[in-house]
Amino acid sequence: MRPELQLKALSLVSQIKNIIPEISEDISQEKVLSKWISFNPVKKEIFAVAEDGSLNKKHFLGFYLYAVSGYSYGAKNEEEYVEEVVGDINISVIKKTERADSYFRLLMFLSELKSIIKLAKREKPDLLLIDGTLSSKFIVSPPKTDWFLSKEFGGRLAEVSGLLIDNIKNKLYDEDIASFSYEIQLKAMKLIKDQLNESPRRDILEAFLSKLAYFEYLLLLYDLFYSLDYNPYIVGIAKTSHDTQLFNASIPDLRLLHKYVYENGYTKPLTISIESKAKEKTQEWEFSEVFEKKQPDIANALKEITIKYFYGKYDKGRIISLIEVYENPQKESVNPEEILNYLAYLSTGGYPYHLKKADKEVRITKDDMQLIINILGLQNEITGREELI
Repeated sequence: MRPELQLKALSLVSQIKNIIPEISEDISQEKVLSKWISFNPVKKEIFAVAEDGSLNKKHFLGFYLYAVSGYSYGAKNEEEYVEEVVGDINISVIKKTERADSYFRLLMFLSELKSIIKLAKREKPDLLLIDGTLSSKFIVSPPKTDWFLSKEFGGRLAEVSGLLIDNIKNKLYDEDIASFSYEIQLKAMKLIKDQLNESPRRDILEAFLSKLAYFEYLLLLYDLFYSLDYNPYIVGIAKTSHDTQLFNASIPDLRLLHKYVYENGYTKPLTISIESKAKEKTQEWEFSEVFEKKQPDIANALKEITIKYFYGKYDKGRIISLIEVYENPQKESVNPEEILNYLAYLSTGGYPYHLKKADKEVRITKDDMQLIINILGLQNEITGREELI
């Protein structure tokens, strides 16, 4: 770091306390603790699996090299563990660089979900742990055509891509990303020629396949909540959150709780549809009209998913988590104390070991990307940074 920049950090010291949001006087410790139900969890054994995802990318002149991965892990006992890996390494010609992360995050989320669903179908765990909140999995922007090319299709590209949703359903678990399989690509190229009267050049094809990947992701969300042949707990856990519904303050609920709460326990659970929860978090949330038209039953079922959410602390240390639990109509209503008992059993240092393990195993590091670049022989390609100079 340049010394001039270090001086700016030093000059900020005197202002830092005024800049970081402070808890106002009208939000007292008494008010915060009135929302907190003290409870000391009793560790209750359960067979659980957890998932996490990772993405990394390198921008070259005219294209991205990206790697995405989803990993799920569980332990049946001290000696027997189970795992599942799903991922993709590929080239993208996405043009809107500011949208690249959104696109690759979709592919990462897809990989995460597919890994835990495949593991759940095979091993039948009693608890599925999702990294982050369940509602966050719905805040995924459908890729737009103009992310990839300047030509406008007036919605036709999405409509035509929707013709292949049933093909994706039929081979959903045959490929890591079924939408990118060779068979689907051949069908896509034919539709681009026959229905759109366009040559299936790389940018048009990728725009087409990106929409299919989004449809595939929605199919996986449906499978997670509705298509397993048994009824596990499905729980999302987040250590960070900007939600303010509990105290209706400008400061996030979680910051207020961390300020005053030291005992294990939880807040009173709130029930909300996952669609409403997602809309609370972002004004940009939207659902695909094409998917609703082609798969109305699945689309309606996704919108009707209900969750209970609460803040909980279930181990030593200061970690308080936002916990979202799927309110499965086939199970009894969610009991937060039962969920905390299970999480206490799985916890090391205030957080489930399985999620820590998944986070460690799934990471695609800078060194990993360099290895991929070397394998692909891209060491001498001009990078995006050089492109800007």
